[in-house]
Amino acid sequence: MAPLDCMQGMIAGYVASPRGQEAIRNYLSSPEGKKAIDCYLSTPEGQDMEKLVLSRTLDRLDLPPDIKTLVREALEAEKKNPRNIA
Repeated sequence: MAPLDCMQGMIAGYVASPRGQEAIRNYLSSPEGKKAIDCYLSTPEGQDMEKLVLSRTLDRLDLPPDIKTLVREALEAEKKNPRNIA
């Protein structure tokens, strides 16, 4: 198990580095990366993650509170009556 832990540590260190983050950014903006994102977002887990990220992003946006409330209400309505938008 130690070699696996070592490899995981190396990967985590690379991903946390500026060079690793640039590599991830480049991949995610490539056609292959966009396809991978779309594939993930078409899964129930991906849709849950998408809503979580949107909610957290909304918290940090400089929007009027009433607009944030409208978006949150739309997200809640979507949870209760999901559409297949993928």
